[in-house]
Amino acid sequence: MSTVLFLGRADVARLLPGIPEQLDLVERTYRSLAAGRVELPPKPGVHPRQDSFLHAMPAYLRDEDVVALKWVAGYPANKERGLPYITGLIVLNDPETGLPLAILDGAEITAARTAAASGVCVRAFAPAGWRDVAILGCGEQGRFHASLLRTLEPEARIRAWDPHPERIERLGERVEAAAGWEEAVAGAEIVVTAGPIVADPPSALRPEHLGERWLALPIDFDFYAGAELVRAADLFLADDVGQFAYYRELGHFRSWPEPAGSVGEGLGRDGSPARVLCCNLGIGALDAAFASLVLERARAEGAGTELEL
Repeated sequence: MSTVLFLGRADVARLLPGIPEQLDLVERTYRSLAAGRVELPPKPGVHPRQDSFLHAMPAYLRDEDVVALKWVAGYPANKERGLPYITGLIVLNDPETGLPLAILDGAEITAARTAAASGVCVRAFAPAGWRDVAILGCGEQGRFHASLLRTLEPEARIRAWDPHPERIERLGERVEAAAGWEEAVAGAEIVVTAGPIVADPPSALRPEHLGERWLALPIDFDFYAGAELVRAADLFLADDVGQFAYYRELGHFRSWPEPAGSVGEGLGRDGSPARVLCCNLGIGALDAAFASLVLERARAEGAGTELEL
């Protein structure tokens, strides 16, 4: 009889490394992907309700010999039910036998690795000496990004907007509530958009809303970012170009130009473009890397619950 280790969200949160180590892990994974050392098919999905999705995200990290699958759901209407927007599970398998090794809550890793992916882009592409940040959408990703940005720059000035103003308080200290999203982004050097992912987005954020130097991080696909903004960027990257093309076929990113390459490829570029947009769609390779590290730490501490199969 074989067993599988189960790790709930509290265990995963406790076992995750600090933000600096998370950033290094993301950067290594992005560079491995760019070097062809990661097997990462575009994630398939189903859509049982309007604007909802369930995605399967498999990945194999050749250098680390790690194989994993995340099964993740996104239901924007859940917040009206008092339920989380994003839920999911990650399964790690033995690459030698295929047997399952562990099942982890996927929500904490999804939130942490998404913010860490943005952090890698900030380290590489944000305007030098940046201080002014805008966050549009103050749910879980807004909170994780606010924490990340304060870690990278303790003196960061954050202006935030959310259609539910009470959520802005969850972003912590030194956050100014803006009267509207246009006010939030005015003068911002880094803009994180964390709205819902929907089939018919407003895509209202345009270049005239920003200044001359900026890094835009639309983690909500095209909910805020419009095609004009993308075309105004001196450098446009996606975390996975193949996945970007797949979502374009599904109706997202209408009129957007093609990415110049992946974020991993962009990390090897010279120069300091003034306006950069990184469209991080979320890749299973990061989930696999984070989950593998969490499993290693859980085994060292004897954490989690063994389940018989």
